[in-house]
Amino acid sequence: MLSFHSSATNGEISVPKDAKILPSDVNWIDAQRPDAWEIAFLQRVLGIRVPTLVELSEIQSSSRLRAEKDWLHISIPMIYRAEGFMPALTPLGFVLSQDVLLTVRFKHMKAFEDCKDNLSRYPLQAGGAGALVSLMEVIIDHCADILEGAASDLDQLSEKIFGAHKKQVPRHGPREDSERLSAIMRKIGVHGDLTSKVEDVLLGTARMLPYVATNAAPYLEADKRAKLKSLQRDVASLNDYETHLTDKIQFLLDATLGLTNIEQNNIFRILTIVSVVGIPPTFFASMWGMNFKNIPEYDWAYGYPFGLSVIAVSAIIPILWFKWRGWW
Repeated sequence: MLSFHSSATNGEISVPKDAKILPSDVNWIDAQRPDAWEIAFLQRVLGIRVPTLVELSEIQSSSRLRAEKDWLHISIPMIYRAEGFMPALTPLGFVLSQDVLLTVRFKHMKAFEDCKDNLSRYPLQAGGAGALVSLMEVIIDHCADILEGAASDLDQLSEKIFGAHKKQVPRHGPREDSERLSAIMRKIGVHGDLTSKVEDVLLGTARMLPYVATNAAPYLEADKRAKLKSLQRDVASLNDYETHLTDKIQFLLDATLGLTNIEQNNIFRILTIVSVVGIPPTFFASMWGMNFKNIPEYDWAYGYPFGLSVIAVSAIIPILWFKWRGWW
């Protein structure tokens, strides 16, 4: 699917399917999952070869950042989320000239689907480089929103883990505690995966912006060069913030694992105490259960109550001892 955008109208315009040349007021073409006819159309009106998904998926810098004649071919990873699945990465391709920017993508991307709202905040600038600057503002702002949302969720998870605002953390059964901690660990893992993907996007963007500033210098106005430098500073600050979130995620993960170990140790401690409490009664019951003739307690009138009393006292004494020592 092709959509054509103009900085003159700051919106989408229509282009005839049988057009031989591209209208002069079009400075951004968005190609989402282009089919064979659309690829042939782009090659006819632009005179370039449209990059494929395989080419855009290459990870080496020489493939992601290269120049062919008067066109710059750039690709960066972008985040997309299929319904019912975790966020994943997909390549986003830019083919840039002085007058036109072509974007090639093969997945649904929120930053592009909300393009009209985003362009109201970041008007589409003239020329191919102007369109690129406008889109990069949208993409970087989208990454910032993702990190802000992750930071807010991590604060809520931190409150659930430590319960700092509560005077006393409510007690749960072992099963409830296990399920609660498992759910928290899954949420931490989801945010860790998401921030790592944001890091990939920021890394690709950090490589892309200086390349554009250098190789598109002949047709970059002073204001666009200044904007590219400002975007580089934004990316650097977001990288620092993402590093901070990664450290926090690791801290919360370590804390959750520590609480899980504490819960397991508590269970083993209870089992150990129960087993120790059962040793003295077992000893006395085994002693009086032996089949010997000369056991004097058998002839006592109150031998049976005496035996039960000794067994009970031998169980109570360890319990009192553990209570006194504070081990239970």
